Amino acid sequence: MLLFLANVLEQLDLALEHLSKGDVNNARFGVMLTDNALELVLHQIAKDKASELKSFSFRGETYEHQEALDKALGRTFPEKVAFARLTGEMTEEIAQTVLIMHGVRNEVYHAGLQHEAILPSLAVFYFDVVCGFLNGYRPLYFGWSSGQRLPDRSKKYFKGHPSFPGEIEDFGRGCGTLSAACAHNSVTTVATLADHLDEIIQEQDTCIKIVADGVYENQRTTRDQAVVDCQTWPLAFSQEAMAFAQKRGFSGNRLEFVEWLGKNYPLKAKRDPIQRWAQRADKLRMEKNPHSALRHYKAFIMETERLREWILEAADACEREIDAAIDRARGK
Repeated sequence: MLLFLANVLEQLDLALEHLSKGDVNNARFGVMLTDNALELVLHQIAKDKASELKSFSFRGETYEHQEALDKALGRTFPEKVAFARLTGEMTEEIAQTVLIMHGVRNEVYHAGLQHEAILPSLAVFYFDVVCGFLNGYRPLYFGWSSGQRLPDRSKKYFKGHPSFPGEIEDFGRGCGTLSAACAHNSVTTVATLADHLDEIIQEQDTCIKIVADGVYENQRTTRDQAVVDCQTWPLAFSQEAMAFAQKRGFSGNRLEFVEWLGKNYPLKAKRDPIQRWAQRADKLRMEKNPHSALRHYKAFIMETERLREWILEAADACEREIDAAIDRARGK
């Protein structure tokens, strides 16, 4: 078990080296290493419990969380978090942050999403959270074999005799040292998230203006109507909207369908959302707790994602038509 703990510290030490660079590419590696170190320990927590139950199986007692334990012993990260939360190893606040950041890790690794604006700050926050959580981990047993060797990076965290190079408290102290070294600043994390929301909202504000102004004079409309149009046109070609209309007996051509959707479909927004979004960004900026700030940020991103994509697409279409009109005027 000493070697297992040493390998976790080795991985966290490498993660810290990447985070110290301060750029998005190294932050990406830092998040992956941090996330993996956490997953290793979460899985070990489940294994510890399974071993403990096996040792006392002669009692014939039924473990109340056996189903959750079985799932935690599988390969799904959220199930491991759920078990740690269920047994009190992890608080609800940390569990929510960990799940959000695991999602970020998957996005930067599998989906190739960049998160340039926020990833360096979030990576340090995640590292600090994970080190704080791991600081409290105490394994079921603590052993060492004479044939084992400590990984190079981990040696500075263990001070024991070569025959048994560490003690159980060294792991917690190592996590504490790493946490202090990352120098996470909650104010910076909250400000980074709020700044990014401001950037997103400003971009959306500009896009709505482009759509409302239209390409030609007869296309000019209100911002409220522009927001509605950004939603109804893509919806008019979707199966969900067609099924919705069919159930309500709609019949008509495509233009009539678009107009009907604007009046009858449960749109995400029927008015210009910018002021409301700006208020949410201001509220996030006032947060003192980075865990809460991250939850509010994530909620905004998820709740507005589809609408924001449609607004961007509509603005892009307007700008393409403007460029085409300019080219035609120039005889191209």
